[in-house]
Amino acid sequence: MLPSGTARSLDDVKGLYATADLFPGDYILPAKVSPVPISSDTALNSIPSGKVAISLTIQTLAAGLSDKLQPGDIIRIYHFLDVAAEVPELRFVRVLSVTDSGGVNVDNTREPLEDEEKQQSATITVLASPEQARTITLLENDGIAHVALVSRGNEKLAEELLAEQEYTLQAIYFPETLLPEEDPPAGDDGTDTDTGNQDRSADGNESAAFGESPSESGVPDEPDSPSGDPSNTSGQNAPGSSTENSSQEDTASTDNTGGDPSADGNASNRGS
Repeated sequence: MLPSGTARSLDDVKGLYATADLFPGDYILPAKVSPVPISSDTALNSIPSGKVAISLTIQTLAAGLSDKLQPGDIIRIYHFLDVAAEVPELRFVRVLSVTDSGGVNVDNTREPLEDEEKQQSATITVLASPEQARTITLLENDGIAHVALVSRGNEKLAEELLAEQEYTLQAIYFPETLLPEEDPPAGDDGTDTDTGNQDRSADGNESAAFGESPSESGVPDEPDSPSGDPSNTSGQNAPGSSTENSSQEDTASTDNTGGDPSADGNASNRGS
């Protein structure tokens, strides 16, 4: 019995590419064929949607980081034409491969053997957006491109840098897609009303917590108590207070007007 998925006719493998060495008598299984041709640049087999691979020429040894670049590096591309300038679209770009003048990949991860000639980098292939690819094309035909290494071996940092580059591209080419930041509502004087209310509430709570008087906390003073003594909180009248004086005056008035019963009695006796 043949393994599951084994090709049984030429039609089953038509238009497919071998992904492994095949020998007479081998079963052609799905894992041994692919609709995508396999090359030595495996990164070119999985270009993300919306991205392209594009190469730029290394015109001098120094311009290509002295043959030290490696796949996966994050680089910054500068442009020289009369003066050196940074290119906002190319601040953070990922390297896919480095090749020599014959189009053969250069492996800068190892030192050449004694009898092996050192390959010199001629081109760098990078992963780019269509906008970045257009910018690289302009640089390739006008001036000199010079690369600088930004990050290597730190995938977390690489993702952060590439995300920052995506935001920059969006701000340059598609600013209308950026959402504006919403500011909190402001009062007539331009201050934040919510903040003002919270500050006033916080001041009041703080005054109560520390036993401050209303005048100290910024709250208008309440009218004085009838006793005239704001510190008198027991409800009793202090000696010499206006209330006691009023009572004495009332008593004196009563005595003068015949309000004293003894006085009335004496008057009766005289009359009798």
